[in-house]
Amino acid sequence: MGIPIFSQKDNRWREFYNPLRGLSLPKVLSMLEAGERGQFADLEWFYYYMERSDPMIFSIIQRRRAALMDSDWDIRVVSGARMRGARARGFDPALAEEQAACLSEVYDGIENFRDSLAFLFSGFFRGHAHVEKHFGENGEILRLEPVEQWFWVRDGMYGAWEYNENAVSGRFRGIPIERENFVIFESVALNRMLVGLYLARSLNLKDWVSYLDVFGIPSAFLIGPPNASDAKEKEYQAIAESLVSDGRGYLPNGSDIKYVTGGGGKPPFRDHIEYIDRLITMVGTGGLLTMLTESGSGTLAGSAHRDTFLQIARGDAVALSEVYQREIDLPMLAQAFPGYPALAYFEFAPSISDQASRVVQDAAQLASAGFAVDPAEISEKSGYRVAPMAAVAPAAPVGSGGGA
Repeated sequence: MGIPIFSQKDNRWREFYNPLRGLSLPKVLSMLEAGERGQFADLEWFYYYMERSDPMIFSIIQRRRAALMDSDWDIRVVSGARMRGARARGFDPALAEEQAACLSEVYDGIENFRDSLAFLFSGFFRGHAHVEKHFGENGEILRLEPVEQWFWVRDGMYGAWEYNENAVSGRFRGIPIERENFVIFESVALNRMLVGLYLARSLNLKDWVSYLDVFGIPSAFLIGPPNASDAKEKEYQAIAESLVSDGRGYLPNGSDIKYVTGGGGKPPFRDHIEYIDRLITMVGTGGLLTMLTESGSGTLAGSAHRDTFLQIARGDAVALSEVYQREIDLPMLAQAFPGYPALAYFEFAPSISDQASRVVQDAAQLASAGFAVDPAEISEKSGYRVAPMAAVAPAAPVGSGGGA
């Protein structure tokens, strides 16, 4: 095994480069096109800055990540057809519990699991995220170390991932990696859609500031009394300058003041920015919300708002659960149980929703209707460890004991 990438990555030169300086639409389009070719160094560095520069985009990312990080994880065992198939092939169901215990030990042993999860989440917005497995002496995973997005390159849209040492701009190929040493998450980059909105919002704010520089404080013009001499006009000019600087003073009889505003209509900047903010919220929440701010705490609207973010978190959790199952569960189980099927798997616990309650309620209704529900199915869907209750012998009637 070669030197881990996370221990040698270096992008110090990029720390002196601000991609937002001189940003323009042609420059953004050029970076997006390079990203489609697999050159991510400049594009991902720009994403990094953009996420920390726009308050709406930053807030969307924080809210989605917080909803996901609020969830817990669990190790489940398979049920239903997969378990019946394993039994048909002669595998003891106890094998599933042994594998579950093995995976629990694996994930409990990862020191920075939550931090690595937060980094993998960034793949939803940046399009991909890589964490490198840091192994111990016995092959156990000690840490999952992030390798930032600007260190990666691939040959075309679907080429293999390669390490771009020093995050060099314009590089087409990099250093091949040992794929089994990485956990990789790929998604549609939400930032690709947010880039245009970010640029439009920034230009709108710039125009609004320019407008306020001219019309924010209305220009004042003093109209002197009629038939004033040249000497009086100079005197009135001094009075006018004093009034503008101090906001108070004396005007001669017959004088007047006129203010010039920025036109007769309402400036469009606020409406335009609010429209862009709605679009940013739609993109960041999958079209489920158009406003980030709750209508009211404790109201129906506020409750619906929170439920929406929980729904988004459930989708994020399912996507990342599949990544852990593919990149960690299968390799570790194949190493610990060679030749045996995988009967246990990692999954985020449904504490982020009321799914467990719905499963239990459905099972109770089915039982009351006379249908039996497999306890293993309930355990897998709800996260609860359930078992059939033992039959309780009916109590003997009072006074029915033997004896005279």
